[in-house]
Order: sequence, then C-alpha cells, then structure tokens
Amino acid sequence: FSYCTTRPSDPPTMATMTSPNMEQPLRATPPPAEALPVKWLVPWAVLGFCEGFVFQKVAVVYPAVLADQFVFRNWVVMKFFLSAVGFSMLSQAILATVAPDTFANSMDYGSNSYGSLRVLGGCAILGAGMAVAGSGPSMFFPSVGAAVGSSGWLIAGGFVAALLVAVADLRVPVTGQGTKTCEMTVGALVQAKAGREMKYPVIAGAMGLFLVLATVVLEVIVPYKHDLERYGGAFVLPYPENPLHQPAWPPIIVGATVGLAQIVVRRVSGDGLGTATSFTIAVATLSCGKLAPGKGLQESRKNWWQPLFIVWIVVGALTAAA
Repeated sequence: FSYCTTRPSDPPTMATMTSPNMEQPLRATPPPAEALPVKWLVPWAVLGFCEGFVFQKVAVVYPAVLADQFVFRNWVVMKFFLSAVGFSMLSQAILATVAPDTFANSMDYGSNSYGSLRVLGGCAILGAGMAVAGSGPSMFFPSVGAAVGSSGWLIAGGFVAALLVAVADLRVPVTGQGTKTCEMTVGALVQAKAGREMKYPVIAGAMGLFLVLATVVLEVIVPYKHDLERYGGAFVLPYPENPLHQPAWPPIIVGATVGLAQIVVRRVSGDGLGTATSFTIAVATLSCGKLAPGKGLQESRKNWWQPLFIVWIVVGALTAAA
C-alpha cells in the first residue's frame, strides 16, 4: 500500500522542530501498525471453510432457490434463516451469561452507529435486491466457490453498493446516535407489559429456542428433499449414504453452523460473523482511507480477518461442490 503514503512537501521550520531534550521527536513518525493476533487466524480460516461448505450444501447459493423462496415455491431459505437466527440468539444468550463484557463490546458498534431509519431503509433495499438477484451478501462468496454463473456480477454489485454508501456517508456522516432512535428494548417492553424484569439471556434464549423448534416443525411439514426436487439434476437422484457426497443437507445444519459460530468469533475477535464488511474494506483500502475511514487494510491489520475469511469461504464452497 505504498501508493497511499504521502510525503511532506514543505521543509521543516523552527516552529515544527523540537529539542532532543523535549518529549516530542524531531519529526513525526506514524504509529505502529496494529498486529493481527495470531489466535484469530485459525478460527477465521476454519469458520470460513465451514460456512462456504455448508452454504453450498444447503443450496442457498443458487439464485433460483432463493428467488423461489420469496414467492413461497420452496421453504429452504426460510428454514435456513429461521434456524440461523434461532441458534444465533441461543449463542448470544450463552455469551451474555458467561462473558458479558465480550458480548457488550461486540454489540457496541452495531447498536451505536446507525439509526432505525437507516436500518429500515437498508433492509428494504436488501430485500428487494435479494428477490431480484436471487442472492444476498452472505451468499456472494460461496457462489464464487460453487461456480454460479452470476457470481461475478454479484461481487461487482456489492462493491458498487459499498462505494455508493461510502460516498453518501461523506455527505451525511453517521452521527453515532443510533441507540436514541429506539429506546424501548425488548426487555423494557416485557417489563412494561408484564410488570416484571427479564434479562436479555432469558428473552434471547426463549426466542431462539422457539425459532429452532419452528424450523424443525417446518422441516417435518415440507422436507427439504421434496423442495429441491423441482430443480432436477442430482436433487432427484437417490441420495448416497455418505453425507459428504449428498447433493444437499437439511437447512437447519447451516443455521446451526452459522449461529453457534457466533460464540467462537465473538470470544476470539469481538466481532460478528459476516462478509458484507469486506466490500467496505475494499473501498476503504483502494481509496487510502478517504472513503470508509478506519476500515482499510493499511489502517488496521485487524481488518485482515475479512479477506482471510472470504478466501476460505470460497475454498469451502469449492470443496463442497467438487
């Protein structure tokens, strides 16, 4: 990233120089770069491989499967999301109980950066885009490994979207007042209605368990194999006994993988599990931090977990599709 380095054009003056006996050095030196903790490398690589592998195995990387979910021609993606959210909430409940400080720190960025209007608008755009493209941010990189024909366009679209958001943030910067737009939390709502206080782990655990059970019931009513038969190919052939050779797995397996992985990643790196930030990191890196400041690879080596993660996602999906 030497192209991002700038050199001063003006010679030093007496006003900018100090004596060797003073605390300030004769010339400014950049702060040392943050080192990427070695303990991050293995967990992110393993989780990336597992995520890519199971995403391909549950068939959500294929545009027709996701697009059909929006018109309820299948229930594969619904079961995947229900189980992922359910297991994530169970993981959050566990983490909030055994490591409350880690849980609070990992949740701080998302809860303090954006207001509810921006989140609602972003979700509306995301939902429309997923319905049209038959894919979403979490599926972009697994689709590359699975050799989906539209994967290149998905990556390009994600980068353009991140670029537009970064430019928009220059005009309307984030104020960090997100939490003030929604002061009535679930816990406060329960307390107001029921007259008793309920802790987050209890609420999250109960809701997570409900969603997981709902996924199980939905799978019994509409088996995933029946859902996928409409797409022909290997989905209509008898499934081999070896699970690794089967063309598809139950969606709840992917949900469990994504959800339970939250415990590992938040304990190790204090961050959540996701790939959409990689586009923001790319924009920040290529703009030398002028856009999306603080996210560039040259600004903090802690941001390097994202490239590592997505590379192993592609490898995992490629392995599953082989």
